[in-house]
Amino acid sequence: MPFCPQCNAEYKPEVSMCADCQVQLVPERMQTEVTEYGDWYAVESVPNEMAGNILQSVLEEDGIPVYLRCHEVPYYGGVKGNLTESEWGDVLVPSNLLSQARKSLKAYFDSLQDV
Repeated sequence: MPFCPQCNAEYKPEVSMCADCQVQLVPERMQTEVTEYGDWYAVESVPNEMAGNILQSVLEEDGIPVYLRCHEVPYYGGVKGNLTESEWGDVLVPSNLLSQARKSLKAYFDSLQDV
């Protein structure tokens, strides 16, 4: 049974696109929850949450699960957890999809130069 890579909805075999998310279905359900950072890799650092959300959308459109990790300490009004970091946070992807994520982001960044 095909599944949506974004919402994990299950569909009948004859369906190829998620009715809610408007993305191509994948043959197997993908894990989208981050249980630990051990098998996730920072593919890109981002200066702010908006940039992180944009890259997250680009990768998720290609069926790559993404987790945004913020460097700020929760409930401390923007205090950085790592004071040497100037970025807002990181875009994390599963390590087994790192190569695919890099290609996807390269294609995205290359397309921005054409505009």
